[in-house]
Amino acid sequence: MDKRIYLAPARFSGPRGQRRQGQGRQEEGPLNGQRLVVKDLFAIKGERIGQGNPDLLDSAPIERQTAPAVLALQQAGADYRARTTTDELAYSLNGTNAHFGTPENPRAPLRLPGGSSVGSAVAVARGEAEIGLGTDTGGSIRVPSSYCGLYGLRPTHGRICMTGLKPLAPRFDTVGWMTRDLATLTQVSEVLMPATTATRLPARIILLVPEGLAAGPYQRLLGPLSRRLESLGFQCERRMLSQTFMAHASEAFRILQGCEIRRTHQAWLSTPEQGPESRWPRLNPDIAARLKWCMTLSDSDEQAAEAKADTVRRWYRQQLAASHEGGVSACEDDSEAAHAQAEATSEAVFVLPTTPGASPLLGASLEVMEAYRHRLMGLTALAGLNGAPQLSLPWLADSAARLPQEAAPPPWGVSLLGLPGRDESLLALACMLED
Repeated sequence: MDKRIYLAPARFSGPRGQRRQGQGRQEEGPLNGQRLVVKDLFAIKGERIGQGNPDLLDSAPIERQTAPAVLALQQAGADYRARTTTDELAYSLNGTNAHFGTPENPRAPLRLPGGSSVGSAVAVARGEAEIGLGTDTGGSIRVPSSYCGLYGLRPTHGRICMTGLKPLAPRFDTVGWMTRDLATLTQVSEVLMPATTATRLPARIILLVPEGLAAGPYQRLLGPLSRRLESLGFQCERRMLSQTFMAHASEAFRILQGCEIRRTHQAWLSTPEQGPESRWPRLNPDIAARLKWCMTLSDSDEQAAEAKADTVRRWYRQQLAASHEGGVSACEDDSEAAHAQAEATSEAVFVLPTTPGASPLLGASLEVMEAYRHRLMGLTALAGLNGAPQLSLPWLADSAARLPQEAAPPPWGVSLLGLPGRDESLLALACMLED
């Protein structure tokens, strides 16, 4: 058992479909035999939640119930194999942990695997599990999916029950999952998000090009992707995403997330960092520094960030929501159902790089990684600030970033983003494009 990925008790042995000794009756269902690994934030009956930190693990109580999201997958036939590592408190996108070590990225061994759902991502990328369950607050499903060449879904905020999870910033926290193929990702989605209405595809696809992104694989993808989409009947258009806008989104998200973290963890963050009254665990220096920064945020900081976030949210909805000239519905049928159909079929979906490129190299300085984090969150903040679904697809390899000693170009994800509640539309669109 690789302790950089899996936490005790070890439950990993055995190939797919082979029931673990003492497991008892295997549930039958759509996920029958699929090996499941679960991030160290979820309650599993009989285990402790460590949140990526040995001090917190040692002091944690043994859980008496399993989190509903995990239980739903087990009841659908998934075979729970192991609890997986996370960046401490899930407050990092790097996939590093000073206590347990950094798991090797199976697709790019010289590069970071991405976090904070790092153990689940690496287990799936190594072929040791079919389903990697994790969480996503600022990108913790989307980023490791991009870096490890996986499919990953951050669903609409609030779509899936968060009971039995340790929070980071509840306003933005979501359950998410990663797989090696789209079919499995869709099966998991159908279990955790049972459809209540028929899936409606968008009419328009907006291909976003981040300003400053060097010409390369993403831009080369857009031409063939546009032609494919148009052949399927979608309207396509390209738009530039300015550096100023991305910087505002990143700053707004970081501050609002920090304020939420401060409120959520106030009880121990407000104690001295050291001494008999301290409730601080031993932490990675970068995470400890960010937590201290959270405690410096003021009400005025939060108000200013909220104003910037409102601008981002208005823009997001204006771009993706249905638009009818003069505010009049294009549908002659005046029924409520007809208006709903007209609105749904004139909505749009964004296409956007999941991350600025391939994963950063191992050993980058804290200063380099902090600057990169700001750029990265300029992309991931769009879904976070809007509570919107985002589906990362392993469609790119960053040939421009490839080093001579790398056997292959490192993975790089492309995302579909939609309006809140349009999770199924993103999955259906992805299935059409891969058909």
